[in-house]
Amino acid sequence: MIKKNYKNPLLLMGLVLFSGASSAATETSKPDVKAVQRFELRSELMAQYPGVLNALQSNANAGFGGPQSAAIANHMYSRTNQAAIDDARAKLVVEPHGKGTWLLRFPYVNVAVFETSEGLVLVDSGYAPAGPALVEALRKISNKPVNTVIVTHHHADHGFGTWALLKAGENPRIITTETYLSELALDIKTANYSIVRLNNQDPRDVPRRMEDTVLPTETFQNTKTLVIGGEEFVLTHARGESADQLWVNVPSRKIVVSADYWQPFLLNAGNGKRRQRYVAEWAQALRDMAGTKPELVLPMHGAAMTSPAEAQDKLLASADMLDSAVTQVIDGLNANKRPDEIVASVKLPERLQGRADMVETYNRFQNVASMVLKEYGGWWDGIPSDWDPAPRSDSSKELVEMSGGIDKVTARIRVLLDVNPALACQLADIAYFAAPDNADVLQVAMDAYAKRIVPGIPTQELTVYMEHMLSLKQRQKALADNSALVPKK
Repeated sequence: MIKKNYKNPLLLMGLVLFSGASSAATETSKPDVKAVQRFELRSELMAQYPGVLNALQSNANAGFGGPQSAAIANHMYSRTNQAAIDDARAKLVVEPHGKGTWLLRFPYVNVAVFETSEGLVLVDSGYAPAGPALVEALRKISNKPVNTVIVTHHHADHGFGTWALLKAGENPRIITTETYLSELALDIKTANYSIVRLNNQDPRDVPRRMEDTVLPTETFQNTKTLVIGGEEFVLTHARGESADQLWVNVPSRKIVVSADYWQPFLLNAGNGKRRQRYVAEWAQALRDMAGTKPELVLPMHGAAMTSPAEAQDKLLASADMLDSAVTQVIDGLNANKRPDEIVASVKLPERLQGRADMVETYNRFQNVASMVLKEYGGWWDGIPSDWDPAPRSDSSKELVEMSGGIDKVTARIRVLLDVNPALACQLADIAYFAAPDNADVLQVAMDAYAKRIVPGIPTQELTVYMEHMLSLKQRQKALADNSALVPKK
C-alpha cells in the first residue's frame, strides 16, 4: 500500500508541523538558550573531569560498531559542520561484498548499496554530515544514478544524508514506512527534549520543521516489494528499535539488510532515553530474517555477517536474548513482583554469556527488562505512595531535615563517594531537589556523578550522568554570576 499524502497521517496524530502550524508551536520549537549554553559547557566539563572523556573513549564499541568522531556524535543533523563532514570523509571505509554490492562504513553507521541495471539502490543514507562523502563514494564505485533510497527508520544516523544526493542532482525515489512520518514529526515537535537533551545534539543543528528534513516520496504499510532492474527488494515493516523500522530482503542475492535490528553488542533495546521499543516484535523480526536463509547480512552498525552459519548464529542469539527478557518480565509480573524486583532479578541466559555480541556496551540486560515493563506494565512502579506522590522537592527537604540539615547530607555524600558512588548519587539527588541553589550541593553532586562514570559503563548510562553534570555545572555558573552582580556591603 503506497501513500503519498503526508499531511493526512500527521493530522490524525495531531502533529501538523508544516508552515501552517500555529505560532505557539513555532515558538516552542526554537533552540533553547539554556540548552545551547549547556551544550557549550561540554569541553569545560571534560577538562574538569577527564575521567568522563576517558570512560567514553575507552568503550570498545564507542563508535556503535564503527570508528568514533566527537564532531559527528553531537552534530548528526548538521549539513554544515565542517569537522563532522571531514571526519565522515576521512573515516569512511567502502567494503565490496560481491558483484554490485557494497557496505559503506561510516563512523557509527553503515549504508548498504546495490547496483542494478536501473541504477543504485541505497538502504539508508547516514547522518547529515555524511552526505558529501556518500555522494563522492557512490561516484567512485558506479557511474549509475541513484534510483532508490530506502530509509529504515527516522533516527538521526539513518536517512539525513539524502540532502547531499539531491543537491548533487540525483532524483531518487525515497521510500519508507508510513509510521516514519508521525515518528519524525514527534521528534521535531519535542526537539528540545528528545533530540537535544536525550540524544546530546547541538540545539542549533536540529530540524524544527518537517521541511527542514528530506521527506519520503512514498510510504507503505506492512510489506512492499520493489522491482528494480529485474530484482526484488522486499521491505518489511516490523516494530523494534522504533515504531517505524523496516528491514530489507534481496532474495536474488541471498542478502538481508538487518538495519538496526542487529548490533554487534547487546542490543540497544533498553535505551531509557528513547520512546517505546518493542522487544518481542524485535525478536520475531530477527527470526524472520534468519528464516530467509541469508548468505550475507548487512547491518547498519558493525561488520557484515559473511556466511550462512554466522548469520543464523548471530540473528537467533539476539532473538533469544530479547525473548528471554520478555519471558522473565512476564513471569515476574505474574508472580506479583514489583517492577524494581523484576529488573533486579533478570539474568542474561547462561548460554549467551561471554559472547562478543552480548557485551553490555550501550545498555544492560536489566535495561531491556525495564523496556518490556514499560510496554506491558504501565508507568506505575508498584509502590503505592508513588501513584500520587508529594512533590519531590517536599520529600527531599523533609529527608534532609530529618538527617540534620544539608551540611550533614553533603558530608555523608563525600564519605560515600569512593565506597558506594551509586548511593552517593541517590543522596546527591535528594540534596539537589531540596536545595538546588546551594553551591556545595551542586559541587558534591557533580563529584558524585563523576565517580559513577568509569571505563566499562554502558554509554547510554554515561550520557545520562554527563547531561545531569552539565545541568549542575550550568546552575553553578549562574549562581556564581549572580553572586558577582550583588553589590558588596
